[in-house]
Amino acid sequence: MAACGAWKYRNVTPGVYQSLQNLGKQYGASIPNSSSGRFSLKVAGMQVGFSYSWDVRTGMLILVCESKPVLVNCSLIKGAADKIMTDSGAKPY
Repeated sequence: MAACGAWKYRNVTPGVYQSLQNLGKQYGASIPNSSSGRFSLKVAGMQVGFSYSWDVRTGMLILVCESKPVLVNCSLIKGAADKIMTDSGAKPY
């Protein structure tokens, strides 16, 4: 069961996805080189787990926070995710 709701992003082209992978490394995340998978990164100093599904054809990426510490709320995680995604060139729905 997801710890937070699913968040959708548009304009995720292959170039944006590559930028997302590179930016993710700066946050300690190793985002797989595939259209779906799992990764984790630190938000507010605490480990958070995600899964994602990317439709290359439509450019939509769905991101789901699967695990998080109780002390970290979903709006904080979404804010961090939105920043990383927009800094990579994606746009939140």
